[in-house]
Amino acid sequence: MKTQTKRVVLAVAAWLVVVSGLHLWLNVDWSSMRNELRTESERKLNVAYIPVT
Repeated sequence: MKTQTKRVVLAVAAWLVVVSGLHLWLNVDWSSMRNELRTESERKLNVAYIPVT
């Protein structure tokens, strides 16, 4: 492979890693995911309500 082609492939791979990492960091609710992995006795129950006035 030519040097130019290697640089393009490396740049695209780096871009995909950066964008994927940012997506995971910004858009995944990690506390909810950790809660799902716990045993049923250790899970936290988050209850939300809508006030009716």
